[in-house]
Amino acid sequence: MKALIRRILPPVLLGLILCLIPLMPEGTELLPSAANPELPLDYDLPGWHGVKTQESEKERAILANDTKFSKAIYNHINPFTYEKEEPPVNVSFVYSGSDLNNSIHRPERCLPAQGHLNLNGRDEELTLADGRKLTLRRLSSNTLVDNKAGHNIYHIHYYVFVGSDTVCSSHLVRTWRDIWDRMVTGRVQRWAYIQIGTHWGEEVGITEQQAENHLRSLIRDLVPRQIDWNAIKN
Repeated sequence: MKALIRRILPPVLLGLILCLIPLMPEGTELLPSAANPELPLDYDLPGWHGVKTQESEKERAILANDTKFSKAIYNHINPFTYEKEEPPVNVSFVYSGSDLNNSIHRPERCLPAQGHLNLNGRDEELTLADGRKLTLRRLSSNTLVDNKAGHNIYHIHYYVFVGSDTVCSSHLVRTWRDIWDRMVTGRVQRWAYIQIGTHWGEEVGITEQQAENHLRSLIRDLVPRQIDWNAIKN
């Protein structure tokens, strides 16, 4: 009986899918992300100094041609000495094109390929400067400076996905939302993947608390002004 079900089930499911095709939307509408791609530079973000950076050739090569990037490095400005403080914080906005699978990848996939070890993740709810609460995914990892000596640099990253009307920290939720929109409503959201990260460790003279404080402070100040919250429904 089980063998019979295994033989019959695949063609039955395929038949159901084919029957649903005429009911699917004929066209698709590409909707822009609610995330603003123009990052504040120089001293435009109070308390910070931002410098625009360029995506790498490798990033450009492995992602779809219509993927767009917006990147910058920020240093906190000491309010008393006006000097740039360590550590620098890297901000990366990656905007998907029509082919989402070749536009955005989770850092859980790409960081290990870049030599990151002991990857750990959890959701964190942070309070933004405007009082709004936002859940982001926090990742921690380490990379070896000297394999023989076993010296490490430690890394912390926060990331979130921003669609045309949705913000979420879950890759799975974003994927299912995208599938539903494409198949049922005929909409294609241009998702923005926002990653904000820095590093710490004895090798660079930065404590974990310093790194965490700078990350959370930049997220608090930057994210509220980069998202059109009037468009967000969830």
